[in-house]
Amino acid sequence: MRDDEFDLDRYLRASKKVDLSGLPWDRIKDHPLPEGEARVLAYMMDIETHTVIYLRDLLATRAAFEPDVTAFLSCWVYEELWHGEAFSRFLGEAGYQLGPDGERVWSDSPYPSRLARNTWIRRKLGSKGYASHVATMLGAAAFRDFVALHMTWGAVNELGTLTGYRLIIEKTKHPVLAELLQRITKDERRHFAFYRAQARMRLARSQSARRMTRWAMEHVWAPVGTGVRPQHETDFAIVQVFGDRTWTEPSGSCPASPGPGWPPGRSGRQNGALARRHAQPAPPRRWPRSGPRRRPKDPPRPLQARMVGWPR
Repeated sequence: MRDDEFDLDRYLRASKKVDLSGLPWDRIKDHPLPEGEARVLAYMMDIETHTVIYLRDLLATRAAFEPDVTAFLSCWVYEELWHGEAFSRFLGEAGYQLGPDGERVWSDSPYPSRLARNTWIRRKLGSKGYASHVATMLGAAAFRDFVALHMTWGAVNELGTLTGYRLIIEKTKHPVLAELLQRITKDERRHFAFYRAQARMRLARSQSARRMTRWAMEHVWAPVGTGVRPQHETDFAIVQVFGDRTWTEPSGSCPASPGPGWPPGRSGRQNGALARRHAQPAPPRRWPRSGPRRRPKDPPRPLQARMVGWPR
């Protein structure tokens, strides 16, 4: 990879968990968090935490033989873990409980949080999770340039995540949420930059990789989190965040605009349109109010605790 694409040495030296020092946790309860925003945060919390499973699939490919890629992935999965922990703590301080056991995560709760929830999500995937892993292994064995597809897929997903967080920052009226997301997007910009640089390099040197990746992105790709959470939750998150917007190339600290080969035949506008075709708006679902609850450690807050992600 060229040095002007992504400075891996600099990234590895600077990598750390998201900096939450000075975040005013005690002010979260002073501003209402709408259920729509809470539901999106719970979805992204689950997807960020599920990154370790994506890593399992990626290491089943030839990417495991490339030290620069595995060095990045080691830091990537660590940073994503802490994004999920930050979201769970924000939701708890905002008055929300997490299904399936009604856990209320506080800013000073022990790590890791959501043990029952993460176990529940991974077990609900069941055979689908194993099928995805096997499909990745078979694809990697059949196609020599399979890593190019994985890097492109990762770049598109990181771009969608980054742009979604930026749109929430623009829309939300919760100042602490905006500050939290601004800190997290610093990591997401670097993640996107790495995947994009890898995708551009690999696609540029192989016509077969371009053909395979174009076909997969047009026929197989789905928005990030599809299959991990129920489809109606994926649909809700996309419609809630993007609405009639599309995700486009972020500016600022990301490298220069991608060339015509990345993603092959796809623009940010087309990616957003495809994601919305996956997500058909549906009537909002109310979260169940019943179920096992844990006694809060302090008196009820102005925003009554509500259950997020109760199993259906």
